Amino acid sequence: MSTRSPRGSFDPGTVVTDLADSIPASLRPLLGAVLAGGQSRRFGRDKIAVEVEGVPMVLRAVRALEALCDDVVLVSSRDVPDSWGTVIPDDRPGLGPLAGIEAALRHGVERNAAAVFILAADLPHVGPEIVAAVTAGLTPASDSAPPLAAAASRHGQPDFEPLCAAYDIQCAEVVTRLLDGGERAARALVEAVDGRKIVLTPEEARAVSANVNVPADLDRIP
Repeated sequence: MSTRSPRGSFDPGTVVTDLADSIPASLRPLLGAVLAGGQSRRFGRDKIAVEVEGVPMVLRAVRALEALCDDVVLVSSRDVPDSWGTVIPDDRPGLGPLAGIEAALRHGVERNAAAVFILAADLPHVGPEIVAAVTAGLTPASDSAPPLAAAASRHGQPDFEPLCAAYDIQCAEVVTRLLDGGERAARALVEAVDGRKIVLTPEEARAVSANVNVPADLDRIP
């Protein structure tokens, strides 16, 4: 498992120029994919359009990925504003985020991407530095093959976040097999490829853990 040194807080309006250079050439092109297909039933309205520090949650996710990725798309089967960016459909609507990961990886295959970073739109405190640290987890240790997935550490169970994770493009075939076999849990893909958990600082792990499901979650400051 990897460890991190302390980092500063995320300002979504700031482009962190040196982070893009930290991504090795072997992981490029790197596609970023924001999962934006949830129905927000517990929240009561479209939660990803709700502003956090003046920026809609979905655009915070887009900006975090844009700082490092060669291209960024949204995965959704519902209508979203054109201003949010390029949207690719979820080919298996209603089957949860694992199906969204499959759609992103398939798009990555079509675009000849080397890897795909998946970020849920309801993780508003995940910034570019976390994305960079997790993506770097796809690089091999000196005495081993590179992992096929790297997921951010978080508080709770599971102790990693499959929706803040980098996936080698080879995972596309694996996720399809999982879904065809009836699997629905997003964590299953990381587990199926024996992915790497990236141990973050306590502050960063809190940011990854602070997903927004109900309005009261907006008061949780990581």
